[in-house]
Amino acid sequence: MTAEDREPEAAWSAGAVARHLQIAESTLRSWHRRYGVEPHGAPGRYRRYTRGDVARLRRMRDLIATGMLPSEAARAITQTRGANGSVDVGTLVHAAQDLDTARCVALVADAISANGVVMAWDTLCRPALIAVDAAQAANPACVDGEHVLSWAVLAALHRVVGPPPTASTRPVLLACVPGEHHTLPVEALAAALIEVGVPVRVLGAATPSASIAHALQHSRPGSVVLWSQCRETADREAVRAAGSSTAPLLLAGPGWSHLRLAHLGPSTRSPRRVADLQEALMAATPPPMTSMDHRRLSPREAARAATEARVRGRDVM
Repeated sequence: MTAEDREPEAAWSAGAVARHLQIAESTLRSWHRRYGVEPHGAPGRYRRYTRGDVARLRRMRDLIATGMLPSEAARAITQTRGANGSVDVGTLVHAAQDLDTARCVALVADAISANGVVMAWDTLCRPALIAVDAAQAANPACVDGEHVLSWAVLAALHRVVGPPPTASTRPVLLACVPGEHHTLPVEALAAALIEVGVPVRVLGAATPSASIAHALQHSRPGSVVLWSQCRETADREAVRAAGSSTAPLLLAGPGWSHLRLAHLGPSTRSPRRVADLQEALMAATPPPMTSMDHRRLSPREAARAATEARVRGRDVM
């Protein structure tokens, strides 16, 4: 979720990928061996995975969960793997400059459908937004194209659906700090969470610190994400308000890069900075609800959670 427009070097181990996707590492090896789903990382004794690799594997897992055969799911993700991202970015930018809203929405929605939210954001949406922003900086009259693209990306993200969340899954609370009006990265994270079955509570742009504290009391989130685009909006009071909760606090966006976490005060839980959408998704995915949390559910929610637990072959009570 930074402004950088390139995928970092492969840094994920097979074990980390398996844990993130909640699959057995042997399943991951089977996908490599049987279907040729190999990572982009440099060849060697140990496989290393990029964020794009993880996004493709998540897409394969989700396709299999819908009933698709593993061989068909592997074919679906490998067909999109070799696509030239720069061509897609150029097509999207040209559609935005032509003010073709419907075309922009279709391009982004197709990318999300083919590759998942994270990869579509990293390889298509963010580079295109950077390109139209640069064009607008050079010629202020081009702001119409930037607005068209922003609206189209938002519309496509709002179309994302995922598996229904379980009753034991805590929501993730997402908010832009006071004075921050750049909401698209937050919307992208919300869509990525929804895609994997995690409920979200999105507070939107420029959320007052008092409202963040109020939402924490009422939603009991599994984690909290605060977004800041620039240094001027990196609000310490918002961090203190969110840090007073027991929920893990994630600081996303380049605005937090200068903040000294030790200066937030002893009453604030230590937050964690997240560098990009993939890391934010992994960090924000909440752990399963404990038995104590389960007792706080309504009777209807508790019954649903118990049924789900029996299906999984274990009892959460």
